[in-house]
Amino acid sequence: MQLTRLIRSRLSVKISLMAVSAMAVLLIASMIVMLFYSRKNVKDEALQKAMQTLDGTVQNIDNILLSVEQATGNVYFSMLPHINDPKAVKTYSRRLVESSPYITDCNITLGKCSSTEQQWFIRPAKVGNEPLICFSLPLYSYEGKPLGDICVDVSLGLLSRIVAEAKPSQNSYCILLDSLGEFIVHPDADNLMNKSAIEMSEGNSDSSMGKAVRAMISGQTGYMPFSLWGEDFYVFYKPFTRGDIRGRTAGKLGWSAGIIYPADDIFGDYNNLIYYVLAITIVGLLLMYLLSYAIIRSRLKPLVMLTKKAQYIAEGNFNEAIPDSRHIDEIGRLQDNFQLMQQSLASNIGELEELKNTLHERGEGLRAAYDQAKKAERMKTSFLQNMTNQMMAPAEAIEKDVEQLCGKSEHDPAKLVADIQQNGKAITELLKNLISMSDDEMRKEAADD
Repeated sequence: MQLTRLIRSRLSVKISLMAVSAMAVLLIASMIVMLFYSRKNVKDEALQKAMQTLDGTVQNIDNILLSVEQATGNVYFSMLPHINDPKAVKTYSRRLVESSPYITDCNITLGKCSSTEQQWFIRPAKVGNEPLICFSLPLYSYEGKPLGDICVDVSLGLLSRIVAEAKPSQNSYCILLDSLGEFIVHPDADNLMNKSAIEMSEGNSDSSMGKAVRAMISGQTGYMPFSLWGEDFYVFYKPFTRGDIRGRTAGKLGWSAGIIYPADDIFGDYNNLIYYVLAITIVGLLLMYLLSYAIIRSRLKPLVMLTKKAQYIAEGNFNEAIPDSRHIDEIGRLQDNFQLMQQSLASNIGELEELKNTLHERGEGLRAAYDQAKKAERMKTSFLQNMTNQMMAPAEAIEKDVEQLCGKSEHDPAKLVADIQQNGKAITELLKNLISMSDDEMRKEAADD
């Protein structure tokens, strides 16, 4: 909530986040497209490389087999003139083993021919020995009569080690299966002796491995992903085909060659590239945000200043000075107009203050005049009451004398008339004084106006 409040209260943060968000959307879209096609290219390149390596592996194995076949054929033609000399036959058998680094043993059997054509087959492992792949070459006399056969043994472990030296990547390895799913070439000797590919696939929870084994046994070409021991692999496979060479039997062996690639060997660099790109993108967006924030904050400093000045002015500080703008853009013009508005407002407020002071002074004068008027009014009222009280006695006396005069009283009429005249004069004098004072007061009010 605090972060949201901070973002909503900072215009520079909001604009920076909007810019970075727009750039992030473009970058993410570009990355998705780039990584999609990059992964496709990496996969195609790995497939092409694996197929090339697979062709080379098949060629390498075939060269080993061909070397054994040619060495056996050479011994065959050299030994044929001495076929009836058992010592010579034994010597040639020993020479055949010594002449080829791939041959581990050689058995020349006379008098019994186990086959009518040259062939390769797998001999079950003996106790304490590795399984063997054997090449059998029938012996015939010059007249075409079968004399026996030559059986040459090649260690599957030796063949696997030779093939393993040409592995295409650090953790990849080659395999060679026969038509029954037995391993002919495998980097692990235990798998050569104890387990077949079918048994391994049946013991694996991933059904893709079984599909791949069946595809290899059936002689298909392609690739397939599978999982083994909790790791992801790709197997690239194709039928094992022997080279077409003069004098060589063209029969198919029913074998299938494959290369096992860990997924990390194929996509490891690609995955690392993703991490690098993500790290660079995050750092780039962060730097872009900081740079945008710094630039936008610098450009919005006049707005921040104007916001503070407006707050001061709203609090009544109308004389708060606004500096001149150094920019000519919209913000600069806004600051200039705000400065003019502040100056005009300060001038109007000053005039209003002067008018207020003037009105206050005049109000004080009017209040004093009003107080004096009220005082004078009270004095008038008091004077009138006093004058009225003074006229009451003569008036009552006149009224009494008139009553006596009209009633034919015993008093002397002349004296009563004299009393009436005297009291009338007194009342007249009082009225003259009252009129004179009223005229004086009117002249004073006229003079004051």
